Amino acid sequence: MRFRAILCALVLCVVTAPAASATVTLVGGDSVIVGGKRCVIGFNARTGSGARVIITTGACAGTSGPIGIIPAPPDSVSTPLVRVGSGTTTVHGATEAAIGSSVCAYGPASGWRCGTVQARNQTVNYPTGTITGLTRTTLCVEPGDAGGPVLSGNGQAQGILIGGSGNCRTGGVGYFAPVRPALSAYGLILYTG
Repeated sequence: MRFRAILCALVLCVVTAPAASATVTLVGGDSVIVGGKRCVIGFNARTGSGARVIITTGACAGTSGPIGIIPAPPDSVSTPLVRVGSGTTTVHGATEAAIGSSVCAYGPASGWRCGTVQARNQTVNYPTGTITGLTRTTLCVEPGDAGGPVLSGNGQAQGILIGGSGNCRTGGVGYFAPVRPALSAYGLILYTG
């Protein structure tokens, strides 16, 4: 410490304040901590009045439905991006894919993978309760993927991963909650590019 004081006496020492915290970029499929809870970002959206929100699972948002919204952290930037492995892709809209169409999803546990839409308006009984209106796919889902985004071709937002049976080693069935009803119910506009 004495050496530092002598050195500062001989040359100009500049003391700087700590750098401001970096801004968080919100990308679908990434995890974010909101209110002490770890949530997976499905899609970024805004309300009609411009408030930025994250579309995620109802469980993360503290609502009873399969999809919920949480406020975007104030120190963040909302984007139309979704994780696709080590890169990203852009959300262009929310046109619903037909049964038999290919859909892809990103989950923090299983990464980017694709499957096929098998059926709509499915009811699934979970230990925490029954969820209706889900879409069944051949996507594999691992614990920790819930809340991740599901997209169809040309960057069309399909929904939010809810759960499934099986795993990504042997295959299985994955369910997502469609995003279009949530956009309508909450009056949301997706971030698109």
